[in-house]
Amino acid sequence: MAAPGMILLPVIMERLEKLRFMQKVKVLHAPLQVMLCGCFLIFMVPVACGLFPQKCELPASYLEPQLRDAIKANYGELVPSVYFNKGL
Repeated sequence: MAAPGMILLPVIMERLEKLRFMQKVKVLHAPLQVMLCGCFLIFMVPVACGLFPQKCELPASYLEPQLRDAIKANYGELVPSVYFNKGL
């Protein structure tokens, strides 16, 4: 998620600092870096969240004893695993 900002931002800033107007206005370097880093994060957070599956499978034997007993009472031994949404 943070890799594009960490890898591309120094390359972009190095090229921008060679421009004549950036050499004159050195006060803008820090705000420009913060803005570019924010833009990278705005676009990369949804992409990074979309890369990983949100649905997860867990064997019923890994559950807490009370929850496992409640599932066995309602459904018997028919439930070998449970599925849940990881969320963000």
